[in-house]
Amino acid sequence: MRKKPWFYVFVLGLSVLLALYTRLTMAVRPEEFYLFPDAPFWMFLEALLVVYLLDRLHARVTQRDRARGRAGYYFGLLWRGALLFILLKQLLQAALVLAGVGQGDYGSWYAAVRGFSSDVFLYLLVGSVYLPFLYQQHAGQVRLELERAEKEAARAKLQALQQHVDPHFLFNNLNILAALIEPGNAAAHAYLGHLAEVYRYLVRTREQEVVPVAEELAFARDYCELLRSRFGVAYQFEEDVQATPEQLRNLLLPPGVLQELLTNAVKHNLASRNQPLRISLRVRPTEIEVRNDRRPRPQPAAGAGSGLAGLQARVALVATVPLRITATDEDFTVTLPLTAALPVPAHAHTAN
Repeated sequence: MRKKPWFYVFVLGLSVLLALYTRLTMAVRPEEFYLFPDAPFWMFLEALLVVYLLDRLHARVTQRDRARGRAGYYFGLLWRGALLFILLKQLLQAALVLAGVGQGDYGSWYAAVRGFSSDVFLYLLVGSVYLPFLYQQHAGQVRLELERAEKEAARAKLQALQQHVDPHFLFNNLNILAALIEPGNAAAHAYLGHLAEVYRYLVRTREQEVVPVAEELAFARDYCELLRSRFGVAYQFEEDVQATPEQLRNLLLPPGVLQELLTNAVKHNLASRNQPLRISLRVRPTEIEVRNDRRPRPQPAAGAGSGLAGLQARVALVATVPLRITATDEDFTVTLPLTAALPVPAHAHTAN
């Protein structure tokens, strides 16, 4: 993490005070007091090493999305950093002694205990002072990410409202259209049936944060049928469900996310009858993977990337694991984490 200049000034001041304290405790009389000019400098470097180790340990845990704001997490960070600090300090001191630059007395047990205790004291002092700063930085980052996710989710909802059509007007006209289609035109009736199911699902789930995977999967199948009717064999849709029917009913995800990913694949990639674009949907007990061949259009479609940003924000509000995006020269994959439905208590009942 980048630090402001005042932070380094503060660490330098702390190092000077620590060097003075060390010499004062060693000098019983004023004439015995002597402060080596380089003592604060070496303590400053050791303090920076403590800060660096804590930052790196925290960054590694944050990248794995395992960082927590509880006190136990920071105490664990403190003792892991202590092991690394003492190990690095001893290795560095041994290297300086071997190089003839530093001095060390490894033959005396008292000198070893004295050096070890000094390292532990310095580490605990600097680490205890720095951890509150680290906590504030982490809390600020989490707050900013939450605000950004809420803004993206609100923007996605606003776009959905702007595209909203009155459901009564829509379905009345679909019924009229169905009556106008000749009875023998099975393809037109099938297309109209899938279209009605798609809009019925969108209307029904527009106020819901999450829906069962089984419902979202049925919606995606209707949407794929619409794409097949429109583009023919230019797009090939594959489905691999590796979850049980019970899991599909109990696992949740935001509504309409599969439609967004399918639309994204069609919108940003080239496809034709001779070179169809393959889009696969794989459902596992913990996630859904949507993969498509990567054939970027010569001219990027408008709004490239904005849809995925909104989708990431929606997923972040309901799932503990972030959405993953993997792009190679051959394919583009989005992995959606699934959220388990909360168990219904045995004493719960429906009010009459």
